[in-house]
Amino acid sequence: MECVRGFFRAVIVGTILVPPAVPGVAQDAIEPETPTCAAPYLGHTATVDGFVFKTYWNVENEDGCLEVSRNGGVVFRESSKGGEYTLGQPANRRYGVPKVADGTDLTGRGHPDMIVSNWSGGAHCCFTRYIFELEPEFKLLATLDDADAEFGHFVDLDQNHRYYYQTFDFTFEYWRVSFAESPAPKVILRFVDDGKEGAYQLALDKMKRPEPTVAEWQKDLQEARAAFGKDGPSSNRIGSELWGDMLNFIYGGQSDLAWKLLDGAWPANRDGKDDFLSDFCSQLKSSPYWPDLEKAVPTAPPVCKDAEPNTADM
Repeated sequence: MECVRGFFRAVIVGTILVPPAVPGVAQDAIEPETPTCAAPYLGHTATVDGFVFKTYWNVENEDGCLEVSRNGGVVFRESSKGGEYTLGQPANRRYGVPKVADGTDLTGRGHPDMIVSNWSGGAHCCFTRYIFELEPEFKLLATLDDADAEFGHFVDLDQNHRYYYQTFDFTFEYWRVSFAESPAPKVILRFVDDGKEGAYQLALDKMKRPEPTVAEWQKDLQEARAAFGKDGPSSNRIGSELWGDMLNFIYGGQSDLAWKLLDGAWPANRDGKDDFLSDFCSQLKSSPYWPDLEKAVPTAPPVCKDAEPNTADM
C-alpha cells in the first residue's frame, strides 16, 4: 500500500438516509426543475430496476442536473452549479477501475444499487459518489465525498460479490509541502449495516500491510533520512517522503513502525522532533477516518497522544 502524491484526495462524508414522505418518494429529494433539466441538455440515460436515471449538462453555463423517475413520476432531482453528473462505474484499465454493472448490490443489503458521480469542476476538486438503493423503497443510501479522488471506485476484492470502496485520504494535502508532493494513503471502506442507517467504515483488515523485509525497511529508512536533505521554505527543509512512509505504516496497521521510522531517520543533531510529531499527529487526528483509524494506533508516543486535532481546515 503506497501513498499517492498530488493525484487524488478523498474524504468520506458518511451515510445519508432520505426518509420518504410518501410511499417510495422522498419529497425533500426532489429539487425544483431548472432550465438545465430539459431535453436539449440531456446527456446520458440508464434504466435500472424500472428507474430511469438521466443526466443533463449545459455546456454554456456549466450547470448539471440529475433526475430519476419511475412510471413517469420524478422521485429524485438535483441540480449542480458547475457540476457534471455521470452514471454507473465504467471500467478504466489505466487506473485499475473495474466495471460494475448498474443494479449491482454494492452494500450486501440484498437490494439493487445505482452509482452516480458528480464532478464539481475546478482544480483539485471535487468528486462525489451517490449510492442509491432502489428497493424495497427508493432512497439515497450513502454519499461519499471523494474530493480529488477522481478514480475512487467499488471493487470485489475477494471475488465473492462483496464490494468494497477504494479511495485515498488527502488529509495531508498541502501540509508543509506543495500539492504535488502531498502524500495520500489508500483507504478501503466497507458498508456496515447496523440495522438502521448503516455507514461506510474503514476495512482495517483489508488495509493491513505485510511486515516489511529487512531490505524493504532499509529502503524506507534511507528514503526517510534523505527527506532531511530537502531544501525549500514550504517544506521546512523536510521532504514529505518522511511522513508519507509514516502514513503508509499507520494506515497499514503498523503504527509502531511509523514511530520507529521517525526515530531512526531524525538527525541526532537536529532539534524539533517533538514539535514535528505533535503537528503530524494533530493533522492525522483531523482526518475524517480517524474515528476508525484510531483503532489501528494502539500505542503512540506521549507527544502524539496529547496532540489535539487540527481544526483549522475542518
